[in-house]
Amino acid sequence: MALNKRTLLLAAAIAGAGAVVLFLAQDPGNSAQQQDGAPVLSDKSLRVELVAEGLSFPTSMRFLGDDILVLQKEGQVRLVSQGKLYEVPLLQLDVASGAEQGLLGIAAWEDSVLLYFTANDTGKLKNRIFNYDYDRDEKVLANGTLLMDLPGEPGPFHNGGKIAIGPDGHLYVVIGDTNAGGGMLDNEVAGREPDDKSVILRVDRETGKAVAGNPFYGDEKLARYYAYGIRNSFGMDFDPFSGRLWMTENGPDKYDEINAVSPGFNSGWHKVTGPIARSNATLGDLVIFDDAAYGDPAFSWQLPVGVTDIEFFASEKLGARYENNIFVGDVNNGNLYFFTVNGDRIGLELADPGLTDLVADSTVQDGKLKTEAESVTVGKNFGRITDIETGPDDLLYILAYEDGKIYRVTR
Repeated sequence: MALNKRTLLLAAAIAGAGAVVLFLAQDPGNSAQQQDGAPVLSDKSLRVELVAEGLSFPTSMRFLGDDILVLQKEGQVRLVSQGKLYEVPLLQLDVASGAEQGLLGIAAWEDSVLLYFTANDTGKLKNRIFNYDYDRDEKVLANGTLLMDLPGEPGPFHNGGKIAIGPDGHLYVVIGDTNAGGGMLDNEVAGREPDDKSVILRVDRETGKAVAGNPFYGDEKLARYYAYGIRNSFGMDFDPFSGRLWMTENGPDKYDEINAVSPGFNSGWHKVTGPIARSNATLGDLVIFDDAAYGDPAFSWQLPVGVTDIEFFASEKLGARYENNIFVGDVNNGNLYFFTVNGDRIGLELADPGLTDLVADSTVQDGKLKTEAESVTVGKNFGRITDIETGPDDLLYILAYEDGKIYRVTR
């Protein structure tokens, strides 16, 4: 197949000599997702509706009232309003757009919009967060001001980019190791000093500065960090009951993860992916700062699926089963997964006996790949999911990277 501009635009896992490419944007005429047909759901009480199409490699979206602001990888902020995709972008940014670089994350607070992108105009690759004002009547983004400068080199992988305003009103930012590795924040005991890589930051949404209550607030080098040891992530959300942060994390050639994140959480990269008991590492091999603790994943895929966004669905519109539980997407398959949170809201309830170890293992049977993840797969053929959001109508919205579409799940 001859590859055109839609060749390699995103990749989600690089690990030394072993590389797993997760986001391959192919020539549209050869898309496996298009060959398989429209999205399908295993729950026949639900249906999928098309909300908008015509987007180009969308990475994230956010509702502001009934408006949907959608980010495109190559730097455009697009507007979908009343089912219409506006032809002229709200904003065009100068971004580096190789591999996992680009316009990546969006968060909103009232009429302030925060954008995370890999800047192309600094002379040195940076991941930056700018704050903009959004005029809902005029449909304009304006008055951009720099909030945070984060590393972007060596790149071009593992820039993270998802950002979110927490229930505490603070800004949470995830950034991967930017394809660097070798730092203390990657659990190298004698590695580089903390340098804003492989972390989740928790900062004031107006100043970008550390906030009191951060787990390492008393240490100037660590003050902005909420969690570390993170290879890369394309998803964060907060439990509507407990306020606890949950995140997804991409593994190299094994173990994509879902993590319940407590303050000071160490996810283990690069000494550990998946449960520590399945690795050759011990807690003694990790960098454990004061008030930090390693935590095993709440769930893992033994073979990476290219896990992306995570969404707590705080609505009864799809039925009691789904209310206040978790939807997760992937890009390798365009699958939508569903998980029930346990009674303590610190883990998952998994009915399948094969998942009691909290890992979806994969085997080859009769020449076909069989995975234990089938029991938690509720949707397929979504054209590489990059974002999942609950809309103002309390329905589930899904952003498809390869298809350039927004879907809605309803009864």
